[in-house]
Amino acid sequence: MKKKLLLIDASNLLFRSYYATAYTGNLMQTKEGLYTNGIFGFAHAMTKLIDDGYTHILVALDTDGKTHRHEVFEDYKGTRGDTPEELKEQFPYMKEYLEALGVYYYEQEFMEADDIIGYAAKHFKNQFDEVMIYSNDHDLVQLLDKNVSQLISRKGLKEIEIYTPEYVLEKLGFETNQVTDYKALVGDTSDNIPGVPGIGDKTAVKLLSEYKTLENLYDKVEEIKGKLKEKLVDNKEVAFFSKDLATIKTDFDNSIDLSKTEYKGYDVEKLTKFYQKMNFNSFLKNLKKDDKVTKNEFEILDSSKQLDDLKYENAFIHLEIFGENYHTDPKIGFGLIMGNNNYYIPYKAAINSPKFAEFLENKKIKKYTYDLKKVRVALKWDDIEFNGCDFDLLLAAYLLNPAIKQDDFSLVVQSLDYNEVISDEFIYGKGAKFAMPENERLIKHVFTKVKAIKDLYQVALDKNEESETLKLLNEVEIPLAILLSDMEYKGILIDQTILNEFGDDLDKKIKSLETYIHDLAGTDFNINSPKQLGEVLFDNLNLPTNKKTKSGYSTDISVLTKLKNFHPIINEIISYRTYSKLYSTYYLGLKEALKLKNDSKIHTIYQQALTKTGRLSSKEPNLQNIPVKTEEGKELRKVFISSKDNYLLSFDYSQIELRVVCELADIKNLQTAFENNLDIHYETAKKIFGKEKISDYERSIAKAINFSIIYGKTAWGLSEDLNITPKEAERFINNYFATYPEIKTYMDKQIEFAEQNGYVKTLFNRKAYIPELSSKNYMTRQFGKRIAMNAPIQGTAADILKVAMVKIKENFDKFKIKSEIILQIHDEVVLDVYPDELEKVIEITKETMENAIKFKTKLVANYASGKNLFEVK
Repeated sequence: MKKKLLLIDASNLLFRSYYATAYTGNLMQTKEGLYTNGIFGFAHAMTKLIDDGYTHILVALDTDGKTHRHEVFEDYKGTRGDTPEELKEQFPYMKEYLEALGVYYYEQEFMEADDIIGYAAKHFKNQFDEVMIYSNDHDLVQLLDKNVSQLISRKGLKEIEIYTPEYVLEKLGFETNQVTDYKALVGDTSDNIPGVPGIGDKTAVKLLSEYKTLENLYDKVEEIKGKLKEKLVDNKEVAFFSKDLATIKTDFDNSIDLSKTEYKGYDVEKLTKFYQKMNFNSFLKNLKKDDKVTKNEFEILDSSKQLDDLKYENAFIHLEIFGENYHTDPKIGFGLIMGNNNYYIPYKAAINSPKFAEFLENKKIKKYTYDLKKVRVALKWDDIEFNGCDFDLLLAAYLLNPAIKQDDFSLVVQSLDYNEVISDEFIYGKGAKFAMPENERLIKHVFTKVKAIKDLYQVALDKNEESETLKLLNEVEIPLAILLSDMEYKGILIDQTILNEFGDDLDKKIKSLETYIHDLAGTDFNINSPKQLGEVLFDNLNLPTNKKTKSGYSTDISVLTKLKNFHPIINEIISYRTYSKLYSTYYLGLKEALKLKNDSKIHTIYQQALTKTGRLSSKEPNLQNIPVKTEEGKELRKVFISSKDNYLLSFDYSQIELRVVCELADIKNLQTAFENNLDIHYETAKKIFGKEKISDYERSIAKAINFSIIYGKTAWGLSEDLNITPKEAERFINNYFATYPEIKTYMDKQIEFAEQNGYVKTLFNRKAYIPELSSKNYMTRQFGKRIAMNAPIQGTAADILKVAMVKIKENFDKFKIKSEIILQIHDEVVLDVYPDELEKVIEITKETMENAIKFKTKLVANYASGKNLFEVK
């Protein structure tokens, strides 16, 4: 077992815990009137940190009096305001709590907590495998080393960063041993360290990159020119004085007893009394739970005999995977709770047990899990079907709060006010530090996750029932997760010959455009560099521009679009960017994705719990953004092909969002047009232009308005799209609302509802929460209004497609159809169809999609078949 030392800056933690809730004005108090919000947050953080399995803990305290730094600088920390009385009275209880918790703390007159931590980090690090400093004080970064890291947290432990020497260099731009040199130059307002006046972050980083240390910088100060040299020379004493103030003392006489830092557990009686005194009922409740649990909270089952001897019944189950791509990343193990028994099962042992595989595949034994789709796909790659799943905590939480970050289990459960799971980043690290933790720590992490599924099962169901989304969860999202897992595992075949031809063609076009752009510019430059491009366009070619900023000229697509008529180089740059994006995202991206399984197929990952409106997205690779209208997009679609001898069959809804808004707003004129199968955009144009004969241009304006209104576009946005004046656009919109007054009434009601309730909802009761509406910023509130208008329409359309997909699968099973849905891109459902089933599949799919929901205006589903995606669009 690894020896791990945790060093905690107590004052820093208590201050942050206090201010995390103090801003609301509602401070926690006991019945006797004692303020407790700081201690409560402190205890919450300590509980989580202890659960992470540190073998040794030292809490460093600050004393009340002045420190050795005040002796040399009376105004040290002089800029800080007085500590609030409500917080002051909580400090004495910190020691009482730490004693009850069984945690060793140390304080020393004239020394700061930073110095105590500094001494411990320097002198004890060689006796431990890992030393972690828990503090948000960036001064402590100077102590970091190969086995000394710093945990920076926000929102309790909900969001964390692990600072290592490598991460500090990447994030801050200088080495850990340059922290004091950096503060010598820029100062530190929080500690009232002066620094060199006029030197900021960028200048300091640049100087340290070149000169490494303050001493070397001043040795070579004559190399520096102008005002910067003057600032440095004039403030040399201040700079060295500031460095001395910022330097943590790591060598001083003290009485720190390392043996007392070993953590042996808490005193139940003392901790119970403390929680009772503080009225910390939630901690008291958990303490009683913990008291009932033995030291071994779970049994490890790592042999076939143990797994074969189990009596299998309904179970809470979690599968832990090392990484995000469950198609390929290693599967670690299962957390399992059956009845009153808790188990951890290494993955290899699990799949080698026929009995356990039978349990996973048994449809009659109910399972309750987190991320059903992930579990199913991961097991499919080992030829195991995961059946009988009745509950998915990820999807249940998503329906309650679509804004949750689905990439970390801990954040998802925190959205349900459950704080017992540590973040994956804290356990595994991230980036170059992403690695398997020691086994004991890992197993405990897996167990906390499966326990969360159990603890939140009824909570999540009750909340979904209250939110009127339980039917959506059980009848749409969970069946859809099963279907999506089948689609991901099945994948879609890629014609690699055509893909290579596509890539070669793009490469030639990119190189040709590069040469042509250089010719037009009259100079060679890096087209992919915004800085160089801006200089060519606005300095060399003198094209009109807004004022130049510190970072240079803006050259984004909105800027380039406005410049199209000023110089022929602009269209070529736009084309160059388009081709380059296609080449990197799709040619290189697909080539990389094909390596994952080497089966000539793409296996994407659908993100079912991501968007606010319920629309599906996909990643690794992202298939939702395949261009449809451009020639290159059409060529790209040719690489996606059917299985041997089969056909691809594509279905999509005709003008689904217009039909949805027609239903939601009960628009009579539109209903009539749809019922008579008229050209909707032509009919709209006739009404807003007030004439019977309409030109193609007028129809295009009507089409743009039809869809712009759905997306809540303003007159300004429409004017940009149509290249007309905002006044003209406003006139068109007013005419449109006069033609379809029901839309304006509906939109206004949606905004009013959202402002009163904080959300809007689809016809299926999916809620889209809109915090933007309560923003103090006008533009943000306007954006929130556009969401309020659009989300019910877009969300209902997405829900209809989901319902249709689930029902198609049900009907295929009913009629024993072997053909399968293999893709969902844009608003398209793509099937891989056996030739002898083509006619029957068309009949079933069209009937199912058109009757997925009953509207006054019947839904219409169009289809096409072919051998690749190009032929079916």
